[in-house]
Amino acid sequence: MMKTEKREQRDFAERRWPLLSNLIGCYFNEDFDLLYGSLDGAVAAAARDGSLDHRRAILKEWRDWNLSVGVASDLRPELKKCFSIAVRFRKPEEARHLMENIYDSLMEGIRGETHRDI
Repeated sequence: MMKTEKREQRDFAERRWPLLSNLIGCYFNEDFDLLYGSLDGAVAAAARDGSLDHRRAILKEWRDWNLSVGVASDLRPELKKCFSIAVRFRKPEEARHLMENIYDSLMEGIRGETHRDI
């Protein structure tokens, strides 16, 4: 029964936040350290990937996620349920920091690209 509930939550997240789900699944899976060297390396790679419009759409989904699920005091269970994230967080602050770092890195990249086009 628990696996069914977990799968339903994952399916819900994939429907509601498909781009954010894909980003987390691609960059924060069990091989993130092998592929990107570190968690910061995975964040940097995720922030560079995709077109400007694609990254803006991810930010829009991130904001929606943050207003609903991101309000939890401990994001670790929510990240596991929603996105099956493979990062092992020791403290709740580490999970919050990762999600904020993803957002900030995407914003910084978008701002940099927008200013470059002017």
